[in-house]
Amino acid sequence: MVRRREWLCFLLLLGSGWSGAGELQARTFLYVSLAAENGLAVYQVNDQTGKLDYLRLHDLGTDPGPISVSPDHRTVYVSLRNAGKLAAFRVHAKDGSLEHLSTVVAEPDPAYHWPDRTKRFLISAYYQTGKVALHRLDTRGAIIAEGARWYTTARNAHGIAVNRGNQRVYVSHTGGNAIYQFDFDANAGKLKPSVTPVIRTGPQTGPRHISLHPSKPFAYADNEQGNSITFFRVVKGNLEPVQTLSTVPADWDKGGACARLEISPDGAHVYVANRGHQSISAFRIDQQTGRMTALGQVATEANPRSFTIHSNGRFLYAGGQDTDRLAIFSRDQQGRLKRLDTVATGKRPWWLTLVTASDAK
Repeated sequence: MVRRREWLCFLLLLGSGWSGAGELQARTFLYVSLAAENGLAVYQVNDQTGKLDYLRLHDLGTDPGPISVSPDHRTVYVSLRNAGKLAAFRVHAKDGSLEHLSTVVAEPDPAYHWPDRTKRFLISAYYQTGKVALHRLDTRGAIIAEGARWYTTARNAHGIAVNRGNQRVYVSHTGGNAIYQFDFDANAGKLKPSVTPVIRTGPQTGPRHISLHPSKPFAYADNEQGNSITFFRVVKGNLEPVQTLSTVPADWDKGGACARLEISPDGAHVYVANRGHQSISAFRIDQQTGRMTALGQVATEANPRSFTIHSNGRFLYAGGQDTDRLAIFSRDQQGRLKRLDTVATGKRPWWLTLVTASDAK
């Protein structure tokens, strides 16, 4: 009987997350590229209230751009845009500090990058030269310079998305009014144009970022010049445009340009940042058809180049490149945003990425 009780207690401890080395706890950190300060601002996030606690500035020695994170949230990748380089860092779960793993020379202005779902490759897009690159990663996530493969596409290559099967890569181009489609062979480490290699989105659209629904065959891209968002149905890996809606009010006539696009973790809503209109637009996604319903805009800081949504879906963080501030919003189940706070950050917040770090991963 005693042994049975001891065994039951042990099972209860395992279920509560206990381990012989002490309790493991995940922590959420927000990393903000500060283009005018040559570093990343690091914040710890309160997962219950959304509050940010500033920790430090991680110096990079040059201006950072976009940040991406590995599927296990143990490695972050940073574009060093003017330097034409890509850097990899290991995230320490205790305090969010970054351990440098590698820096490789790439090409000017790496506008975006994305680690594939196997954690073996980093795919990057180059705005100035109109190229896409595929770099191998080692077991720690460091970028390997040797053997990188390069593919010429069109000017202003910008956004990247990889499907759940890790077999199809989509690259949006703001200059070419196009989304390029590649078949991805992770065993051979190669990209090749798909049967339909290019999706044309029409003049003066400029698809900037593309995101795939977490569980449905739906894709969404915001159009930089078009101040709009397009829903694509994904059929046998190919994008088929279905619906385009404006991201700004019907009476808005002062121009501007879309920036970041992101789908909520539950797949219920998609959001777009509007530079010029200085807002975040929200759209409800019909889970059966993929079609969107516009929910309106909420004002944010000026020039919202980037924003990101917490993994719990309750908070959205948006940077104001022209005000040097971050806006913190709550998000309810209907997808509505409400500003909770505004915090000062460093100069020119360019990109925001959230990382949920745990040594248990």
